[in-house]
Amino acid sequence: MNGSFFDNMAPNARRSFIVTVVLAAIATVIYLFCVQPCDSQLAQARRNLADLQERQSRMNGDLRSANTVKKDLDDLESALKPFRDAMLVPLLESYSMRAKSILDPLAIGAGLEELQYSDEPFRALPLTKPMPRQLHTRAVVKVSAQGSYQEAVSFLLRLEKDFPLVSLQRFDVSAQTSPAKQSVTFVLEWPAKGGLTRK
Repeated sequence: MNGSFFDNMAPNARRSFIVTVVLAAIATVIYLFCVQPCDSQLAQARRNLADLQERQSRMNGDLRSANTVKKDLDDLESALKPFRDAMLVPLLESYSMRAKSILDPLAIGAGLEELQYSDEPFRALPLTKPMPRQLHTRAVVKVSAQGSYQEAVSFLLRLEKDFPLVSLQRFDVSAQTSPAKQSVTFVLEWPAKGGLTRK
């Protein structure tokens, strides 16, 4: 029946029908193998463009806030400076030698004499989780001297004013024949850096 319909068509109509069928087939092939893959690539390109625009927007926001972040970091660094400066750093591998160079002016200014310094065993500090990269400890330094009770207290007041992070572990006064020449002993705990947990 279809064949008779095609046979009954005029030659011009037959040619037009064949051309239409061929063009429809070509259009279908072009759509399936060219347009549809291009649509998928175009959709992917649009998604990539949206991601890049979002990243650019975040980066522009970061650049706009860079001055604020730098100011915040500078403020934080200023706030941390007293704590960093308070760390006792060994001198000739001895914490007591460093303490001597720092404390002698205070002790002599308070009137203490015959100053002697020695290292004591460290006190371990509790660890946090996760374990920090830089460990800290309390360096213990023993200071022995001769002087009056008032001079010893004057030294402690100067120490507290100039080095507020240094704590007094022990303070002993041994009576001697002269009240002006008592044997005084201070055991001081000083913040210090320990080892590194990882490189």
